[in-house]
Amino acid sequence: MAELRITKLPNIYNREIAYITLYEESDIRQLALYDALILDYTDATGCLKLLRQCRSSFIGSIYLIPIFIYSIEKNIDPKVESMSDGIISSLQVEGIITKIDKLKSRQANLTTVDSDTPDIRIMTKIMRYLYTREIKLQPIVDPHSSLGYSYPILSEHYNNGNISDMFRLTDDLINREFFKPKFVDRLHLCSNCYSSFINYRETCPKCGSGDLVTENLIHHFVCAYVGPEHDFHSGDYLVCPKCNRMLRHIGVDYDKPSLVYTCRNCLNTFQEPNMEAFCFSCQKHNPVETLIDKQIYSFELTPIGEETALHGFGKEIKEELDLPGFITFTTFNIFLKYEIERAKNNNRLSSAGSLILSLADADRHKLGVGYSKLVTEIADFMKNATTSTDILSFINNNTFLIISPDSEPARLHNVLENIRQSLLKLLLSSLPNIHINLIIKAIPISGYKSHNEIIGELIML
Repeated sequence: MAELRITKLPNIYNREIAYITLYEESDIRQLALYDALILDYTDATGCLKLLRQCRSSFIGSIYLIPIFIYSIEKNIDPKVESMSDGIISSLQVEGIITKIDKLKSRQANLTTVDSDTPDIRIMTKIMRYLYTREIKLQPIVDPHSSLGYSYPILSEHYNNGNISDMFRLTDDLINREFFKPKFVDRLHLCSNCYSSFINYRETCPKCGSGDLVTENLIHHFVCAYVGPEHDFHSGDYLVCPKCNRMLRHIGVDYDKPSLVYTCRNCLNTFQEPNMEAFCFSCQKHNPVETLIDKQIYSFELTPIGEETALHGFGKEIKEELDLPGFITFTTFNIFLKYEIERAKNNNRLSSAGSLILSLADADRHKLGVGYSKLVTEIADFMKNATTSTDILSFINNNTFLIISPDSEPARLHNVLENIRQSLLKLLLSSLPNIHINLIIKAIPISGYKSHNEIIGELIML
């Protein structure tokens, strides 16, 4: 197997930076040894191929590696630019070392996770890429995609016509509130293959042929006759076939209210053709009303999305854990948005709080299945220690959330502190060999912060 042509760039920053100029088939796992890559854009095809190989990998040290494109040209493939960490015109590493260090620092925050399914692996990967870069997932116009758009990194996993699976995944990320969407465009897609490469055409309602000719209908004002334009032709003049009067001036003698269609295949004449959307990708004849109406968004990580990016889906929202008296995170967000609007419109102050169960991975491993029992016991204690008007939820497998309507933050903080002290005494006696830390927060709900900002404050340690 041929090797990539790699040159190590000398620098005083103790960083292994590889400059790649020749793109041959190679094992890209060797690239994980470097702190950053600089790809020469002279061979644009080879550059894009290697870039796609790196970003489509599921090995974190490869798909997250800082990659810069060296080029003195201005015309860079949008795909290359979108999947890289920047375009540079010099091989002096001083200009990129700050960005490399920042990316490495944020990458160091990520914990090791196991991904059970392909969807979870892709979700984790995309969120971690966005988190380390502090960017949004922006669609780019892509004439080579049957969709017409592609998403950097994400679309690399959906190049085999399974666009519907990609939309299902992004919809899932939105529904779980890991992604905050922002409208970019609206597409009409083939109902069979989700392609936007479509030709809209009129067809004959009788035989379905698209071989149609059109001409104007003419309406003669004096005698009210309406007929196709060819009926009125008499040499170089227009003469009404009904009353034989000459039509001289449009708008005075006559008008052209609409078109009439004639099918060359079956000679049918009609005014209202059927509209058809022919898909060039799969050759399906779609009635226009059956096309899939799909919105294209850019996506931004929410606070809960960032938390999941950091710790993986092992700590995602566990709505399947049945805790009596607790609502799902989705419903909790609805109540929180309502309280924010109430505070904004009525100038009334409410409070939101959190109690985070923190323990070392080793202690978590010791508890095993007993961890769920521990969570259930804490949930029961919280439910009994709060009022019936308080709204409770449990997320991330370790965080209890509370909305306390018409309550000052100081009062809620005292309630949570009493719960914390009582729980610590209880847990210390029942789990003497497990070190458990309970972290509490209480903040006001006002009309000045969004629900995402409030959730972010509550869940961040």
